[in-house]
Amino acid sequence: MLGMIKNSLFGSVETWPWQVLSKGSKGDVFYEERACEGGKFATVEVTDKPVDEALREAMPKVMKYVGGSNDKGLGMGMTVPISFAVFPSDDGDLQKKLKVWFRIPNKFQSDPPAPSDDSIKIEDREGITVYSTLVVMLRQLITLPKPPSCGPPWRAQPSTRLTSTSAPGMTLP
Repeated sequence: MLGMIKNSLFGSVETWPWQVLSKGSKGDVFYEERACEGGKFATVEVTDKPVDEALREAMPKVMKYVGGSNDKGLGMGMTVPISFAVFPSDDGDLQKKLKVWFRIPNKFQSDPPAPSDDSIKIEDREGITVYSTLVVMLRQLITLPKPPSCGPPWRAQPSTRLTSTSAPGMTLP
């Protein structure tokens, strides 16, 4: 099991394919409207549990599947981001059903390995439009050491770029 978790966490990471439709900002929050590709997704659905508990149950299942707990024993690497949705009941309660979607990496889209866990389903999902946000903290205002090697979160998303006109005086790595 350690090997599966190691592979899912430290294996290759693929970004869910998207195209930027528009960019904007409101205050210190920068956002992009993105059209994300559809495809095959590994899904886990958890019902009748609080959201945080449901996520703690669903996420390890997805991580094990990508890490090699499948019929081919293949570690597939990760795609980011992993998405989830909470579905309200008729009374508006958001604690009834949670669904996690993990986009299967492009290399396995045509023939994804079958999950070993019956609670994981493979589904075809259409493309979606999402809004992705980025909150910028100016280093001049907050004295924090620069992280050693991991860099800021926007480095993982090559299409997200800030300019000096977006954040005056900010030096980007």
